[in-house]
Amino acid sequence: SGAWSLLEFSSRYPTVYSIDATEVFADRLVAEILGNAATSDFALEDYTILVPNRRGQLALREAFLRALNQKSALLPMIRPIGDVQEEEITFLGAGLDGLDFSAITPAISEPKRLMILKRQIETWSEARESGIAPAEAWRLARELARFMDQVDTEGLSYAKLEKLVPEELAHHWEATLDFLKIVVEHWPLILESEQAQNPAARRNQLMEALFALWQVKPPASPVIAAGSTGTIPTTAKLLKLVSNLEYGAVILPGLDSEMDEDAWENVDVTHPQFAMKMLLETMAVSRDEVTVLSSPANKAKETFHYLLKDALRPAENTNIWRDLGFADMPDSHVFKGVRKLAAPNRRQEAEAIAVAMRASLETPDKTAALVTPDRRLARYVRFALKRWGIEIDDTGGDKALLGPTGRLLVLVSNAVADNFAPISFIAILQHPLACFGVSRADFLTFVRRIDSHVLRGARPKAGLSGIIARVKSVRAKSPDLISESDIDMLSHIQATFEPLVHAFQKGADFREILERHVGVAEAIAKNRDEAGVLEEGADRLWVGEAGRALADGLAELLDETSNLSDFSRKPLLAEEYTALFREIFSDVMVRPKWRKHPRLSILGPIEARLQRADFMILGGLSEGIWPADLGTDPWMSRPMRRAFGLPDRARRIGQAAHDFVQAALADEVLITRSEKIDGAPAVPSRWLFKIEALAGREIPIADEYLSWMAALSDADSVQPVSPPEPRPPVEARPKKLSVTQVETWMRDPYALYAAKILGLRPLEKIDERPNAAHKGTIIHRAFEQFVEETKGQGGDQLELARLTELGEEAFSEIVDQPTVHAFWWPRFLDAAAAFIEHEQTWREGHETVLVEETGTLEFDDFTLTAKADRIDRDQATGDLIIIDYKTGNVPTERRMEAGFAPQLPLEAVIARLGGFPNIPEADIQKLMFWLIKGGAKPLEFKEPIKKPEDLAAVIDAAQEGLKRLITAFSDAGTPYLSNPRPRETGYGDYDHLARVKEWRLGEALDGDAAKGPKSGDGA
Repeated sequence: SGAWSLLEFSSRYPTVYSIDATEVFADRLVAEILGNAATSDFALEDYTILVPNRRGQLALREAFLRALNQKSALLPMIRPIGDVQEEEITFLGAGLDGLDFSAITPAISEPKRLMILKRQIETWSEARESGIAPAEAWRLARELARFMDQVDTEGLSYAKLEKLVPEELAHHWEATLDFLKIVVEHWPLILESEQAQNPAARRNQLMEALFALWQVKPPASPVIAAGSTGTIPTTAKLLKLVSNLEYGAVILPGLDSEMDEDAWENVDVTHPQFAMKMLLETMAVSRDEVTVLSSPANKAKETFHYLLKDALRPAENTNIWRDLGFADMPDSHVFKGVRKLAAPNRRQEAEAIAVAMRASLETPDKTAALVTPDRRLARYVRFALKRWGIEIDDTGGDKALLGPTGRLLVLVSNAVADNFAPISFIAILQHPLACFGVSRADFLTFVRRIDSHVLRGARPKAGLSGIIARVKSVRAKSPDLISESDIDMLSHIQATFEPLVHAFQKGADFREILERHVGVAEAIAKNRDEAGVLEEGADRLWVGEAGRALADGLAELLDETSNLSDFSRKPLLAEEYTALFREIFSDVMVRPKWRKHPRLSILGPIEARLQRADFMILGGLSEGIWPADLGTDPWMSRPMRRAFGLPDRARRIGQAAHDFVQAALADEVLITRSEKIDGAPAVPSRWLFKIEALAGREIPIADEYLSWMAALSDADSVQPVSPPEPRPPVEARPKKLSVTQVETWMRDPYALYAAKILGLRPLEKIDERPNAAHKGTIIHRAFEQFVEETKGQGGDQLELARLTELGEEAFSEIVDQPTVHAFWWPRFLDAAAAFIEHEQTWREGHETVLVEETGTLEFDDFTLTAKADRIDRDQATGDLIIIDYKTGNVPTERRMEAGFAPQLPLEAVIARLGGFPNIPEADIQKLMFWLIKGGAKPLEFKEPIKKPEDLAAVIDAAQEGLKRLITAFSDAGTPYLSNPRPRETGYGDYDHLARVKEWRLGEALDGDAAKGPKSGDGA
């Protein structure tokens, strides 16, 4: 093949090639190697190929398999040289002839390095009495390790640090440089004692060893360095040597050999060609000496290729844009095969990408790949593809802590740190691996009972002992809700956690806590199968790629901590350990080892450098994502980095731009972005701005994917839902209601239907914090007990101390919530003082005849009940005063007259007719609300209906309205409507059951036709 005859070796000049960006790098490289092997004396297995990283190694192997049509063959030796600084530091030179690494000092392991640095940071902090959290110390240790790797990679000396802070710079840089003495003064001594060196320094030595070997004994077989841009100095040095070997060649990815010299001179760190420009200068090779490998078949993409190259020209050379003529060319020429998509948000962007990938499968043998640095977008796309049962690889990987094993380990430490607060505890119980040694089915039955009857409502006392006490209390009251076996299971769970809890209590070291943490997680994962056979927790916990990755990380960490007894400067608190554990394992990534789909994949930009699919989707083209936000250097400003010799951090933008160009030149490309990210407007990537500015118009829109995405959830027709109109038989309808339930009956009959006929009750929230209703209950209890105790006494006998004592007893249930207690308790004291002062005067003419007692009234076969807060009698007239304690809003006169607040009027009906015990029939003098607030107005007295004739009318109307309600709902045809008066009812506990939001939308669409009949009008 003519295409295979281009790759040749020469000993006279540096041998440097470039594969055109329009080509698939790995496939073109394999074709060239196979062609050279076919026409030379070397067999394929004689070749040595140096690639940038491990994933490039895998991509090249797959390209050989494709080219050889899956036939078996001895492949070349493919070795990664660790040329990507974002990657783990590695150099796999093993197997290269004559290379002996035994004399080179080994690298310190990463866990040990971070643990020692963490300890040094804590020592430095303690010496300055500033203090630092263990997790923050670990985070700083990681940043410090990266800094050392950068210094070692660039071959710099720490001696320059002392001269980096001129007087005009801020004082805090001096503090930073003082902190960096950890690596300048202490770290060399530590490495000497450990008989180790930094990983980057060892990699440099390995590269130097290979360089020295090949200088003395050049390889007698072909060596090809492919895909590297030489961003690491020792790599660039090695590439220069390879290019001058007799059988050596360097193959660059997408060198722009056609850029004019003026623009080439202005290429800066943010330009896609910057890295290769620096490499060519290091190699002393001009662009004219580089042979470009390109196939005629790819000329169809030339126009867009030129558009990309010119759009990303250095800013100093964009003056020629007007003369390039792209604005006059048709879309079919300029944007051949390229379209873009702007979704409203990241979730919809992911769903549209999933639709596009699924659509590509309709074409036989067509491949598609999403390329994005946005891990969340990639994860959303994977989930969206599961709609069609498609499992897809994400070679960028996932955090191991997001897997089942990692989540359980985090939940265990969270629960202990939260002292088994209900939400943390139920999260463990509901984890799919949690069984605690019983069958999953039996355990879930137990969890449902604990969830429904124990953990909801106010938080129990702290710890598992508090939960067990709550369980015993519930069982004592309702044996049918909680069984004795539930108490036994909770005791077993408490015993399971006891080793870890005890470790924190006794101040155990980090290693012991970590071992017990793992032991508890394994005990939680124990399961008993259907046959009753116990499956060990370790066999269930450490499965899958994420589980194995965490197991390896934990094993290495435990191995290193055995030699670091003082890993922690002081005993760890549970919450400190939890944060530290998450930080230690936050960077453990899991990448799939086996492809799950043969034609679809998700690639990170690094993985996409050497490979390409038929349909490339470039996702997340927003500023801050692609290119990524560089953030700030924790150690040096940009001028300080420049003076010290470190590369500009903006170089990453140039590398990202190179990756973007390589991926954007596929035959079919879809560029996607989100208009909003996490609710905030997102700015399109700078590259999109430049491309569209040069083209004079937008990239053609691929709007069909968004419309297809929307069509997936669109119904053929929309039929508004009608409000529910349940009509239960008369015999099923309630015959006994309280006055508060009558108010519900009138306002929202459906809520009464759900509660009294269906027997449904709203579940309290788990670990619900005290709200206004709780506050009212607590304050009511204190005042009611006080009035009950003193209702026969005169005002001069009332004591504030006794009311305060009763208040302390009532408030004891929230004493474990200090912020709530601190807010309410002073207000209660203010109200109590005002209450005593008022009672001393009030009791001169009134006596309390009833406190918290229930009265009844019969209407044929219907019974009305009421539990009055307090009823007093005017000693002069004998008339009754109905009193209701309030801590919230008080009904207005208008609402009471309209019948929307019937509670006190109906209590008055019962009292007037002698329905309360030991209170004969009497006239009603007042309906009063005593508003207990505290603060500036601690106690207020509200009497909505002041005129006697109006009061009598309101009470009579309430009685007649109740009779009409009874009559109306005694008819089997009367429905229990939901929210017949939305403005009066507001939100109800049963609105979701009645699907209120659906039919209320129908009302908005169709007007009054969807509203249905009103019920309760008679009230």
